[in-house]
Amino acid sequence: MRNCLLLFVCAALGHQILAKISGHTSGSVQDVVNLCYSYLESHLCEGTKWEKPFHFYRPSLDKYSPDQWLWDSGAHMITWSHKNASNSILDMRTMLQFQQSDGRIPEQIYWGPRDAKGDAAILMQYSNTQFNDITQMPVLPYSLRAIYNATHDKEVLKEFLYPLVNYFQWWRNVRDFGDGLVVVIHNWESGLDGSPAYDPAFHVYVTELNETSFSWLYPKFDQLIGMYRFFYNWDMPEILGRKEAPKVPSPDKIDSWFMMKDLAVNSVYASGWRILGELAQELEDEGTANYCFSQSTLSTNAILSKMWIPSQNQFNSLYIDWDGQEKASIANTIQNLFP
Repeated sequence: MRNCLLLFVCAALGHQILAKISGHTSGSVQDVVNLCYSYLESHLCEGTKWEKPFHFYRPSLDKYSPDQWLWDSGAHMITWSHKNASNSILDMRTMLQFQQSDGRIPEQIYWGPRDAKGDAAILMQYSNTQFNDITQMPVLPYSLRAIYNATHDKEVLKEFLYPLVNYFQWWRNVRDFGDGLVVVIHNWESGLDGSPAYDPAFHVYVTELNETSFSWLYPKFDQLIGMYRFFYNWDMPEILGRKEAPKVPSPDKIDSWFMMKDLAVNSVYASGWRILGELAQELEDEGTANYCFSQSTLSTNAILSKMWIPSQNQFNSLYIDWDGQEKASIANTIQNLFP
């Protein structure tokens, strides 16, 4: 899971790659494609909850609960666009039912059945039992592009484009501290979870060959969620506004601060704005298109000017440490390739 962004790339490109291979091999490759779709179909979750209909595909039948995650669904939408785009449309529509008034789309929506004990477990981490308080890698413009390329349906495009523009504007309004880069407040928001790029932000030992024990690192992820829940009650302005070292018991043992300008997230965000602009042009909405392009340029320039680390001779992620200082990660990870 340390570089699980590869899973999204595989989901996005796998069908195209297999299709190319099938032109040079026997029909058995198509059998593999069909088997993959059959397996994905077995992960279908559909029904009604909170008087809202849902139709999506869970990430796993065993490890994960029957809930909807933002970037997993984003990958599924791309995959289904090559076979049955109606499934992609339903997945996107399901997710956008819980877009918040400020534009944020939650990382996880708790569509799965739960009893009172299950709801109580959610409230030990988050502020409500319908969705969580964070977001995830902003991949949905890629998903919408795949849907539109498959359907050429401008009504569907119009239905989804403007909510996604609002979502990207939320990132700018809330997660950009003024330098054109956006921050994640938890490593789960990137989807890369235990990336070595995050080790210095969690104050663990880092070398180019990482020696951190994942079994020791992972509890810090839950500690961080616990701090947001019980020390700040998910008050986002307070979480984002902290500039000093945390005044908490044993700050050397409890991580209550994670402000990561992840290179992959910012690259996906910058290119996502461009995709939204291109889709706005399909609707002949030049005002929205030009705005999206300007936002893409803003993010791109920030990546080029701030995230290239001359001493490392590569791009890298940045983080704001407990002392309020912005520092560069030293890890070599999949993120380094994104620009």
